[in-house]
Amino acid sequence: MIRVLIADDEMLVRIGLKTIIPWEGNGFELIGEAANGREALNILKRQPCDIVLTDIRMPEMDGLELIEEIHRLSPRTKCLILSNHDEFEYVQRALRLGAADYLLKLTMEPSELLRKLGALKEAIEEDMKKRQEESRTRHKMDKYGREAKEKRLRELLLKQAGSRSEIEASMQEFGIRPFAPPIYVVNIVLDRYRDILEENKFRSEHLLHYTVINILNEIFRKYSDGELLEIGEGKFSILTDRFQDAMLKEMRDAVATFLKLSVSIGVSSPFSDILGMNAAYEQADAALGERFYAGAGSLKYYEHIQYAEPGELPKPWTEDEWRRLVELRDEDGMLRLLDRWYGSILEGRKRRPEDEREVWAQWVYMMGEFARSLGGDLYSVPLHRGMYPNHAVRSLETLHDIYDWCRGWLSVYLDYLHQLSRQQHRPEIQAVLDMIRERYSEPLKVSELAKEVGFTENYLSHLFKKETGETIMDCLTRIRMDKARELLKDRQHLKIYEISEMVGYSDPNYFSKQFKKMEGVYPLEFRKLHLGRKT
Repeated sequence: MIRVLIADDEMLVRIGLKTIIPWEGNGFELIGEAANGREALNILKRQPCDIVLTDIRMPEMDGLELIEEIHRLSPRTKCLILSNHDEFEYVQRALRLGAADYLLKLTMEPSELLRKLGALKEAIEEDMKKRQEESRTRHKMDKYGREAKEKRLRELLLKQAGSRSEIEASMQEFGIRPFAPPIYVVNIVLDRYRDILEENKFRSEHLLHYTVINILNEIFRKYSDGELLEIGEGKFSILTDRFQDAMLKEMRDAVATFLKLSVSIGVSSPFSDILGMNAAYEQADAALGERFYAGAGSLKYYEHIQYAEPGELPKPWTEDEWRRLVELRDEDGMLRLLDRWYGSILEGRKRRPEDEREVWAQWVYMMGEFARSLGGDLYSVPLHRGMYPNHAVRSLETLHDIYDWCRGWLSVYLDYLHQLSRQQHRPEIQAVLDMIRERYSEPLKVSELAKEVGFTENYLSHLFKKETGETIMDCLTRIRMDKARELLKDRQHLKIYEISEMVGYSDPNYFSKQFKKMEGVYPLEFRKLHLGRKT
């Protein structure tokens, strides 16, 4: 609706103008009336208006003065003059002051008023449309400019930088001021990021990032100057030469207070040259990795971190100790040994987090070998908290999370070993197991297996789960992944898509996702880890 104000000192004229045409039916809204220019101006200051119908001669403030004030306060508001026959000189002055048009009161017809109002309405709507388009264009340009700037900054942080002249040219292009030493990179990450997304409290990943970066930016601008950008996957990075400890603590507290979320923070050593941005970013990431030991919400500095070299520290347990406890099914003894192991890590020198994870992965492998010696399989052990063991030790964020998960899993593991000793499958189920082991590379269907042993599909599914503790498809997946692990370790010339086809998956992406669900790493990462252990 186009908003209209009437200003005339004659009451009958105001009444006539209000009733002469159907205002709302033609897209207009009367927002008020005034007996002089000053009253009209007070109304205009309180609410926006598109068209003012104004008399020229009025007490206190006449129409000419009113037009001047309107032009100063709201230049887009259109003025339509109401005049008498002897006021043409005033009308000319009003038009020079910016009035859009005029009407003679004595000869004015409703159709003429409506025509002139309609013309103004079209002009106003066209102007609005043009301004909206200009606003959208500016917004796009600003957005693309910001995105290009952030993309370039991410490249400088995440990769080895180019030459000094290239970096300086990029910084000049995007209006990034030169940094004076000491310069710092600070990396900030949302703790338990995947859990936050699954809870869906923020409705979308984009909205979560937008909310967090707004809070961080508000505090950053209060304390410092530089660049704050989103890296992705719940991670943000700061490049600044005006670093303050208090800023980081306030950021951490603000996210906790307003969003009920936890962030961990890693700070690089100070550096003096822009060519050192990538190295500083990696230092900040290494400091951030210390949350593996310190827990969620940690604030760590690269300069304070010291790790043992790979292979320098012995394992705090022996295979014989675990084997004896497993053979005795001594759950209390196993928990005590696990507690002693965890305590020794906290009290002594520490491995790099990735090396410590692999020690736990080796422990999982050992427990799998014990199960295999009894005719079982690590991946047949019922899931604990919805996770396979290798996935847990490679993906849980902190050492305490891994320790806590393994502590709960030991009871599940021992129950499984007890079941193994009592387990004897009926012939039909054993036949299905044999078929799965022999034909895992084929596109097997439960209906085909059921037909082979003379059962209905539903009955076979129910009986198989009852006797083995897992579904037919879970069993098939486990056997396929077992074969995939062998191929990844023993036939290193094979491509991932080739292994995928060899174990029964036509889609290598789906195969990789299933593998990561069980191992905690993708197939290529698993191969690299195995090669690292061999060397």
